[in-house]
Amino acid sequence: MIGSSRLSGLGLTVVALLCTLALGLCVMTWPGGGLQAGVTGLLLFVLFSRLVLTGDHQLGLWYLAQHEYELAIPRFEASFETFTRRRWLDVLRHPLLLSPAAYRYREMALLGLGHCHAQLGDPQARDWYERCLADYPRNTLAKAALVLLHSGSVLAARAADDAGAPVVTTSPS
Repeated sequence: MIGSSRLSGLGLTVVALLCTLALGLCVMTWPGGGLQAGVTGLLLFVLFSRLVLTGDHQLGLWYLAQHEYELAIPRFEASFETFTRRRWLDVLRHPLLLSPAAYRYREMALLGLGHCHAQLGDPQARDWYERCLADYPRNTLAKAALVLLHSGSVLAARAADDAGAPVVTTSPS
């Protein structure tokens, strides 16, 4: 879910243009080994910038892929705080991080927090998705997650009612 965010047309264009310019400059500067130097340089830049500037986020994604939700939560919280303090980095993610993702890192951190809490059965998941929608009202993933959470609570209420347990329902957002 989080690792496969949709791509931005502008972001993809910026990344492709910057990579093409960098490779072209390397090939023109070193005709013999410019392509190899350019590719190596670009890969090192991407790895270094992502490791240093988005390390918590990348680690959160790794824990998420391993289904280690308890360990992913503090990483996504740290990522959220980092990109809240440095909003400029999130805005300039296309040229600085060579990230073509349409979603901002701060937005992805909120989605990651909601997803982790939902997987753990924590009702706090709704709060994270609602916060995501408050900051990014067009986020369809947060909207869909809230619908699923509401549907799940309705189904749980029906199952509890069928079993004779007290019914507790939550209202949709």
